Amino acid sequence: MALSADPPPLVAASPADPGVASLYQEIILSHYRAPKHKRLLAGAIPVVEHRNPLCGDVFSVQLSVDGDRITEAAFSARACSITQATASMLLDRIIGATVADAHAVMTRVDQMVETAVTVPVPGENLGDLRALASVSRFPARRACVRLVLGTVREAISAV
Repeated sequence: MALSADPPPLVAASPADPGVASLYQEIILSHYRAPKHKRLLAGAIPVVEHRNPLCGDVFSVQLSVDGDRITEAAFSARACSITQATASMLLDRIIGATVADAHAVMTRVDQMVETAVTVPVPGENLGDLRALASVSRFPARRACVRLVLGTVREAISAV
């Protein structure tokens, strides 16, 4: 559920290719409106919760790991569209991945949000997460993405 004080989703328009900016906007809005994995996992799976004191976002995540593979993940959030879309896209990407692959994906997303570089690394599959490159033009919104990344990293460490 969106907070009434949510700012509108910010996705930078690229002067070089407005079509790409429009696509990224649609991807982010789609994940915000119909987030994947927004629920609680059954059982006694620990919940890791972080808050963004600057904007009031609250984000929680649960992960289940079998061996070195993430088998389940879910989140709950009272947060802006960027935070919720990031969670939806990230969890969708890392479920089924190894812990090492999940960390690599999160590192790449963090770099992309900082630099807006979306040139694929060989073998890399970021999927919809590439839409977050547009957030790099809005420094205050980078914290929304990093709230999710930090919480998921802590949850992985806790299992």
